Amino acid sequence: MSDKPISRNDKFLKKWRCTLNDKVLKSPCAPLPIPQETLIHRVLRSLRAHAVKFPLKPAVIEAFNQERSLTFQQIRDKALSFAAFLVANGVSIGDRATVALPNSIEWPVLHLGTWAAGGTIVGSNTAFKLYDTVYQLRDSSSSVIIVAEHLLDTMLAAAKQCSSVKLIICVRSSDSSRSLPEGVVDFKDTFLYEPIRKIAPVTPDSLAMIYYTSGTTGMPKGVVHTQRSFHCAVETMRSHWEQEIYPVLLGEENAVDWYQESQIIATSCASIYGFRLLNWFMITGSPIVLMKSFDGDVYLDVVETFKPRMLAVSPPIFAFLAKDFKAKKALSSVQMVMCTSAPLSKDLSDAFFSRYPSVKYIVQSYGMTELGGSAHLPLLLEEGVNAATGVVSAYYEQKIVDPDTLEVCIQGERGELWLRGAPQTIGYWNNPEATKSLIDEEGWVHTGDIGYVDKRGLVHLVDRLKELIKVNYKHQILQVAPAQVEGVLLACHQIRDAAVVGVSNHNKTGEFIRAFVVAADQTLTGREVEALVADNLAEFKHITGGVVFVDQIPRTSTGKILRRVLRERVQPVKEEEITHIDFHSSLSQKLFQQLSLMQVS
Repeated sequence: MSDKPISRNDKFLKKWRCTLNDKVLKSPCAPLPIPQETLIHRVLRSLRAHAVKFPLKPAVIEAFNQERSLTFQQIRDKALSFAAFLVANGVSIGDRATVALPNSIEWPVLHLGTWAAGGTIVGSNTAFKLYDTVYQLRDSSSSVIIVAEHLLDTMLAAAKQCSSVKLIICVRSSDSSRSLPEGVVDFKDTFLYEPIRKIAPVTPDSLAMIYYTSGTTGMPKGVVHTQRSFHCAVETMRSHWEQEIYPVLLGEENAVDWYQESQIIATSCASIYGFRLLNWFMITGSPIVLMKSFDGDVYLDVVETFKPRMLAVSPPIFAFLAKDFKAKKALSSVQMVMCTSAPLSKDLSDAFFSRYPSVKYIVQSYGMTELGGSAHLPLLLEEGVNAATGVVSAYYEQKIVDPDTLEVCIQGERGELWLRGAPQTIGYWNNPEATKSLIDEEGWVHTGDIGYVDKRGLVHLVDRLKELIKVNYKHQILQVAPAQVEGVLLACHQIRDAAVVGVSNHNKTGEFIRAFVVAADQTLTGREVEALVADNLAEFKHITGGVVFVDQIPRTSTGKILRRVLRERVQPVKEEEITHIDFHSSLSQKLFQQLSLMQVS
């Protein structure tokens, strides 16, 4: 009997299961050597090789205007010209460059050029207002700003409050006729410089990037990655797909031709996930389609046009595809969908799988900015929906620890996930105390995520340690995972998006459960939402703190819910005050203000 891909992976896991009782669980994936060259050298070398094979092939394309594209050689030449400009203007090893730019063909040019000049990329969320922008510029001590034209006024105002800023470069829209303020450089003018022949003396220990956390607890913290750590993070993805994913999708006998594997990046390159995808696909030579923002019709159009075999999506995009009835034809080429950033509910996943016959695998991965992206990657063990986040990826080892006793959990027991490996951050920028709370003396990253390992060695994520809602139920404090309640809500076609938080109870210990809902059907009532949860979950998981209808759920650029933002809109209340809250009902404005509930815009 010949080995099929599925039996191959079964053998792979059986060999690994003998280690499941060990206190430290190492990756079952083939060991990878630590790269000795920097990531900037690797990408430039790859682009040159791709350009020889395909001199005219578009390497990166904009989804909203597909006529805007660059070849492999154009990316390399423009990046080295931009590097020459930066060096001529005083940029040197370690200087920080804040990038405030939606996904566009300029992204690979500016980030490779910055690295080639010895600089460090600081990713900035394009939704930032003045306060956030000033904070990040000051905290990172950025000397260079690279900004989209529509964000220029905000960035100029912020730069006036930051003495470290010396150089501002504006990436202009193609149809702009506006003259730039004095001292601001047009990004296109940097290409007039002769490409540098030798890049700055960057080493594997040089700082590659500072990407800020979403600030789910406290102010955002700058996560630092070196050329080595981020190179390892990128290499993990490339190797895993070649060794474990494509042999199943294509068959063991067929090697993947990366040049034919189009990839759509709808996640911001200013997030760790989007940035890792960008560098991964430049190394492999896959055509990259960049989306500056998510638009359902545009997304479906590029999927249908470029016919990717795999989609990497955030939870909101997954929910859109699961419910949008125009998507079925567009996804005919897609065999696998991978979701990141938050656990998927079984009901929503099952609904997705039943709608798309071409999709054979729905999988999840797990990671965080501090881990360099995904530290768990999927295995295609059987067709259908895989609730696990996969196995520990190459370079990493893990253990699951009881957060109260600090004892290592055995298989099946829930605890906090600890991970350690070469792709992880070296720490938070200028914040040794926060670094110490993240990484212990033995090098373990305490993720704050709750999960367990099943009998096959696959990891299942339950929720965030600090996001569990503590409910007082019949004189017991029981913990409720918001993701489970949200899974029930998101499976309903009348609900476009939803988030759940705990509301402090003035009268006694414990919290009420409050739901924030974006309705797809404006006739939906709060009582119907409450009934939906009551019909599907245990009593202590019911919505007892009311339902608030909002326009939008606040999320990070990678799709994680910003529960802190929702909690800030809620004051502790008494039980009799929130027996039922329904934004669509006749709730008085006085009570609404008293509870400090505001629509999220």
